[in-house]
Amino acid sequence: MAKVAPIVEDSGSGPYIPALRVKPRRPSDTEKIKMEPPVGKGDILSPFKLLRNSIRQVLARSGWYDSPHVISMRKFLRGKYFTILAMFSLFLALFLGELFQCGQVPTNVAQDSILSIVFAIFLFEFIGLSLTDPNYIFGFFFWMDLLGTASMLMDISYMYGSDATQVSMLNGAEGQDNVIVVRAARAAKLGARAGRLSRVLKILRFLPFLNNGEQDHKQVKMAKVISNQLNIVLSTRVAFLTICIVVVLPVFNLFIYPETDDSMSAWAELLNRNAEKFRAALLAGNSSQALSFGDLLESETIRFVDFYSSLTYGPFFICYGEKVHHHYGGSFDCKPDELTLNYASVFSKPRRLSNIRQVDEAYVSIQFDMSTTKTQVIMSVFGMLMSKSIAGVALVPLERMLNVVRERSKNTNTNQVHSNQALRGDGGCRDNDNSDCILDQLTIGSVLSANSREIMHFYVKLPGVCQLRREIMHLYANRREIKATGSDSRFRPSMEAMLSKIPQDSIEQLDTAFFDANAPAKDLKIALATYMVTYHEGCANWVQDNVPDAILFKFMSTVEAKYPTTNAFHNYSHGIDVLYSVSRHMRMTSSDSFLSDTSQFLLLIASIAHDVGHLGVNNQYLVETNHELAVKYNDRSPLENLHCAMLFQIASSSPDLNIWVNVGKSLYQEMRKGIIAAILHTDMLKHNDMMKELTLLYQMNSESFDNLKPADVVMGHPSNAQLLMNALLHGADIGNPMKPWKLCEMYAHACLDEFFAQGDMEKAAGVPVQMLNDREKVNRPNSQVGFIEFVICPMCESLVNLFPQLDHLAEDLAVNVTKWSQLWIDEAQPSEEAAGKVKARVEKISTRCQAVCRDFRGIQEHTNLKYV
Repeated sequence: MAKVAPIVEDSGSGPYIPALRVKPRRPSDTEKIKMEPPVGKGDILSPFKLLRNSIRQVLARSGWYDSPHVISMRKFLRGKYFTILAMFSLFLALFLGELFQCGQVPTNVAQDSILSIVFAIFLFEFIGLSLTDPNYIFGFFFWMDLLGTASMLMDISYMYGSDATQVSMLNGAEGQDNVIVVRAARAAKLGARAGRLSRVLKILRFLPFLNNGEQDHKQVKMAKVISNQLNIVLSTRVAFLTICIVVVLPVFNLFIYPETDDSMSAWAELLNRNAEKFRAALLAGNSSQALSFGDLLESETIRFVDFYSSLTYGPFFICYGEKVHHHYGGSFDCKPDELTLNYASVFSKPRRLSNIRQVDEAYVSIQFDMSTTKTQVIMSVFGMLMSKSIAGVALVPLERMLNVVRERSKNTNTNQVHSNQALRGDGGCRDNDNSDCILDQLTIGSVLSANSREIMHFYVKLPGVCQLRREIMHLYANRREIKATGSDSRFRPSMEAMLSKIPQDSIEQLDTAFFDANAPAKDLKIALATYMVTYHEGCANWVQDNVPDAILFKFMSTVEAKYPTTNAFHNYSHGIDVLYSVSRHMRMTSSDSFLSDTSQFLLLIASIAHDVGHLGVNNQYLVETNHELAVKYNDRSPLENLHCAMLFQIASSSPDLNIWVNVGKSLYQEMRKGIIAAILHTDMLKHNDMMKELTLLYQMNSESFDNLKPADVVMGHPSNAQLLMNALLHGADIGNPMKPWKLCEMYAHACLDEFFAQGDMEKAAGVPVQMLNDREKVNRPNSQVGFIEFVICPMCESLVNLFPQLDHLAEDLAVNVTKWSQLWIDEAQPSEEAAGKVKARVEKISTRCQAVCRDFRGIQEHTNLKYV
């Protein structure tokens, strides 16, 4: 008969259930151990399991785990207060030493006292768990805790830790090797201690917002299940992230920390050679030669100090003397009476002597200040710990949840058409003229399907830049010709011959905001398109190595032929203009710092072909008339799907057109995916969603974007990179109002001409005439004011927030909306009240444009921008 244990309350003890219960129960830990199956012969860990099971069996048979004292101890170890103490002790063990380094504490007294207490707590916990938890013995956490507890001895100076009052010696390769060994040991130590975290973080179950109190169990059963699961997921994810951080960070420190910098020993050896010559001349009694070598040593010392002046670590003490060897090791005897070195260093002696690295040669001794570097590394530790943990544990799951909510919401929402009053010219919203009012009164779907396009502005052209780029262009062409030697002749066109046909002023215009895509002849447009893709700075090397000249030129020619010539706006000139805008914006934003060369190439290809085969009408017309494209693509972005399909059909129709002929399958699939995503997001129905995503991206990473460091946001986040590419293409596609006034006005009239032609077709077909398409009702200038207010201004704000280098877009937009409003007033002669309302709206737009400019936001121009 099994031994009966007394009934003892064991709240929070998990599987440790008393032995007597009336209703069915789970087996106790003692019974679990007795029921464990024998270890199979094929188990490679069978010796360890046999030993572990033998110990558990002995303790189980004795009734040890069910005794009142063990249960009480187990409850204490798993209780709230000890869990809090253990977690606090863990963070002290992980970071206290680094904090003392950061604070330049000169002694070990406080650190040793605190770490001794932490060591005692760890040891108590290790012994207590070993005696009270049968699943703990020889388990994963058993070994992690054993190593972590033992490693505490390496941090306490009166045991095996380093002494803060002793200078660290670094002499030769042996010293360098010792540093690496110490770092490897430190990485293992931190990893072992961090292993406790997934157990310690069970403290989350004690947080008030996770405790539902005394609610009815039946009513909150599912909520408790979800709460428990979230608790487990959160605990394990935070633990895993922290373990990765504390283990991986010391590996990166191998490259960050300067102790392994050979320059310290190299400089010491160089100075020692000069000191040796000085000493030899001094011993020989040659005073003139000794004076000469002394001056040389002093000049080299000054050069040595200047070498480190811009770094975060460097020398603060240098002396000439002699290294003395004795029975207990070695020391250095400075001899200022023989030679005193005069130098001025920006570094000073640290208060904590262990932050000094001393390098001794035979006749020179140098001491380095390493405290600044350690401070920066500590800040990096906490920065990575906080930002990465928060992003990985909280933001990513939250983003997924919100995406699901948004997708579900889309299924229940319907588009409502209210009023086109805002764009008709009769004053727009009433007294409370705000964004909510606008959304209620404006048919966003109709306006967004209006398919207006483009971007750009005035900017300063640096002298000589175009000529320099032209010379580089010729060098690239010559290199490509040389590399092509021996290949198929169709892949060896003369780029020089093609480029020689491009006038110098056309190339110069590409470096300004005033390039007119309508002006060049057809052949020149094709040559310019080929030129912009071939010699775009961010991907020129990749293009010349992977895209044959003849194929790229023929591809551009075929794309040109697929653009309808009858469209007033959506023609090849528009494709050239978008390519030019995207290329220029990428140069101005230094896109090669945050986009790969292949990403930039695919964005350029998407730009030139983003409207290929355009029918001169918008998607809503195709849906209304039941067009075959709308039927084929299920009313979902039929035009954009057509453009994507035609692009890849052109490339796959002939080997002479396949610009991906030298690209591997995986890279091609990745580039194809990126092109499709970018072109599909030129559909104006996706405009609002893109604005929300761009706004959120900036709000979450405003510091990086304001400091002109988008790479911090993009690296390791492909979705962010794709979003920025989508924004660059979409911004170039609809950015006519952000161009200099003459271009803005010209493109706007061309776009409206195409809209009016569609309106005539809608009247003839008996379908509703869309907003902006009725030539008898739409006022051209006023329609542009509304379009800028509701569509372009938010886009401009997002672009300039993300890329402050493009603030000229906001400047031009403010100028253009003012000109359009004045034209409307001059043409329509509205009432004073109506004119006042429009002027108020224009003033708001101008204020918003000013608010995002660098001068207003206090963002400084980086001096390393390539050119603008």
